[in-house]
Amino acid sequence: MRFCHLLPFLLLLCASAAGAEAGLPVGKVKRLEGSVNLERAGLTLPVQVGRPVQVGDRVRTGVDGAVGITLADDTLLTAGPNSTLLINDFRFDPTTRAGNMLTTLLQGTLSVVTGLLARQSPENVGFRTPNVVLGIRGTEFIIEVRGEGE
Repeated sequence: MRFCHLLPFLLLLCASAAGAEAGLPVGKVKRLEGSVNLERAGLTLPVQVGRPVQVGDRVRTGVDGAVGITLADDTLLTAGPNSTLLINDFRFDPTTRAGNMLTTLLQGTLSVVTGLLARQSPENVGFRTPNVVLGIRGTEFIIEVRGEGE
């Protein structure tokens, strides 16, 4: 009978823990040039150097824009002009260096210098475009998507 009284409390506790984890920063903006905006949960937010980046964020650069983002494992993502980048998933344990990452480039260019996660578990790191999912085996590469979804 006591368990029935505790059940609503336990469900509330689990829900609040999951929500807090989803909003944790996974990296931050390190470099900014020109027009750049960040879309989070349906809102367009101003971008400045030091702004935290979270899973689910969509970063868009304008015709004169570029942005450099450093993730928690020291992966460097640099999006060029007219780019749209989505952080699909990122989990990293700095103690074990275990985790996973998935990022989508919807349009534009993305230069990547991989960090600790790719060195420890390259099979857990992926990059997507509208047409391809890329696994990685190197440490530096560039992805280009011409036009929205081309």
